[in-house]
Amino acid sequence: MRNQTVPYQEGYTFGVGVNSATGDRREFGATGTPEKMQGGLIGGDGSFSMLKIQETSDLETHLGISADASGGIGLFSGSARFNFARDCKIQNNSIILLLKCTKSFGYMQIVKADLDPAAAQLVANGQVDLFMERFGDCFVGGVESGGQFFGVIRIDASTEQAVQDISLALSGSYGTFNSDVSGSLKTATMNTHSKVSSFLYYEGGNVKTSVDTPEDLFKAKLEWEDSVLNAAKPYAVQLLPWILANGPNPPNAADLEHQRDVLKSCATMRSKVIDCLNLLEYYMDPLHKDDFENLPDYSENISKAHGGFNSDYDIIESAASYAIDNAKQAVEPETYARTVKNMAGYTLTTLPPLPKRVAGTVQFVKVPPLIGLDFRYYDQDTQTEDDVLTRLANVGLKYQVTSVPNPDHNFWDAVMTQDPPAGTIVPVGYTVKIVLGQEP
Repeated sequence: MRNQTVPYQEGYTFGVGVNSATGDRREFGATGTPEKMQGGLIGGDGSFSMLKIQETSDLETHLGISADASGGIGLFSGSARFNFARDCKIQNNSIILLLKCTKSFGYMQIVKADLDPAAAQLVANGQVDLFMERFGDCFVGGVESGGQFFGVIRIDASTEQAVQDISLALSGSYGTFNSDVSGSLKTATMNTHSKVSSFLYYEGGNVKTSVDTPEDLFKAKLEWEDSVLNAAKPYAVQLLPWILANGPNPPNAADLEHQRDVLKSCATMRSKVIDCLNLLEYYMDPLHKDDFENLPDYSENISKAHGGFNSDYDIIESAASYAIDNAKQAVEPETYARTVKNMAGYTLTTLPPLPKRVAGTVQFVKVPPLIGLDFRYYDQDTQTEDDVLTRLANVGLKYQVTSVPNPDHNFWDAVMTQDPPAGTIVPVGYTVKIVLGQEP
């Protein structure tokens, strides 16, 4: 195998053996003094960047767990990075933004590696198979420390026009991240009445903020950036073939290469299946029932395809497991299903025809000035038709009272603050948040 950079796992340390098919650690088998090297494996200048991504495989590539990025190593072992990628529910009906940063504070590498005496004895005895069983087919030769930050923002727009408006508003936001992105994003999503979800994964550093919104994510970014230097952790390792430590080449090197090719193929298919499942679940979500034309007419085919992709996912996972246990006999998922599982004629599911998103146009209005206006509560917790309600109703807006200082409700309250401010352009039906204070 070639030298390969993979995500750090618990138990990885200099000289420990690794099974490349699973990524599992084996016994310690290589000696040598780690030295700090110039630069690093992943490195980077430590700046944040904002990218637009379209598929789960795009996110997996940035996480270092795609078929290409990982070289086929550990693709089907459970990992927090894979769980994060799946939890983001990426699919092409939504706009997906990735905020990422890597800070490297040091790359350490064993410059001159040699076999541990116990490992060397097995080689001397010609017990190569036992060596591979105990020490795997590669070892950890380098470790990158620092931290990595990945934030995903998923924007679910209800109409095709909204998608175009958001895309246009954010078109200049990609590249090196700056504070203007936060304002552009908030304005774009507010003006289109879009639902926004945020997700965070990081290694190294400390983040206390619970992330639910883009604003939370940007706050978490600052916390991570301020803390990662004093809370750096290993986040990537370089795996080297044993031959570089005077160890043996695997006796079945060709079989292992074939095995990794099959595992990479399985991982690529799995990513595509995840995208398809996410897409179909988006159509099936009641929250999106009004976003598509003639959706009920497609529901039966959508449900059937969803079941098919779930079955495909299981077959792909099973084919990968079979490849891990049977390197020489490893086969692609369709062949595995037909020959090993005896599922004659099995083929992977394809997407059926899907409904179009409604073209839609959103009517916008200006938020009226509310500060200083009266807002009355009775004992029965009902509102009067006062100035606040009248002004909002006249333009088709709703309200949410975020603070009521006096629980008795037996007085006139005045609006002390409003969000968004007067004059802000918002879609009809938008909810204006008001904070009340007791009039003197």
